[in-house]
Amino acid sequence: MGERYKGKDITPDSGTDPRPNSRVKVVSYEDPFTFQLLQRIFQDQCLSSEAGAIGTEKALTLQNLPSVLDRAADETVSQKFVKHEKTPKRIGPAEVVFDISANVGTLVVEPNRLGLKSHSNFSTMRANCCVYQGKWLYELMLGSKGVMQLGWCTIKCKFSQEEGVGDTPDSYAYDGSRVRKWNVKTQRYGEAWLTGDVITCTIDCDNGIITFYRNGKCLGEAFNNVKVGKGYAYFPAVSLSPSENVCANFGATPLQYPLQLFIFIS
Repeated sequence: MGERYKGKDITPDSGTDPRPNSRVKVVSYEDPFTFQLLQRIFQDQCLSSEAGAIGTEKALTLQNLPSVLDRAADETVSQKFVKHEKTPKRIGPAEVVFDISANVGTLVVEPNRLGLKSHSNFSTMRANCCVYQGKWLYELMLGSKGVMQLGWCTIKCKFSQEEGVGDTPDSYAYDGSRVRKWNVKTQRYGEAWLTGDVITCTIDCDNGIITFYRNGKCLGEAFNNVKVGKGYAYFPAVSLSPSENVCANFGATPLQYPLQLFIFIS
């Protein structure tokens, strides 16, 4: 049995105590650490000045995140910081990685917290950064080609080992194994993917559009009715079937397939 770490079981593959450079196995079936996630994000944020004025006077919770986002949006308008164009806005640390306190199922997490491998029915994890204005992207290199749902979610999403990214109202995903897109309902979309492919996930928070790319090729608009505005901020998120694995590039290395107008989430 692994050592208790912030109220969560962390079991190193080697059987030794977890260290920053060790691979760890994360086991969880819900997200009980929203407070710690938000507290950490806002204490170590990389925001524009008006978003930074939000402050952390009150304890941040799952319930008040929408109101925090509302205040940020209202403050931007009141200060007339943007007159004609919206500037990109994000909430999170400068270094974006997967957050081990925000997962469902059993995952092996690489030391850099960018690589994931599923060891349970349908494992889900999101990043430690969300975006709510502007055009953003991140890349995923596929280490396998099975059933995976890759995309975006809000903090309101509640996942299980039966429902992952794209199975809840405020999450959106692409699955190249079944060649489908998911947002509660599913439709045929995109191309079949292969091991080694690079999937680019983009979100336009100004116009409510999500698009996916396979090895630089646009697969077309997947969703054009994404909820945006007050109370909505989107995290990169993935759901993996057993043994499926991916490695994310949030900005630590140059893009393999740069896109005009879109910027790295990191």
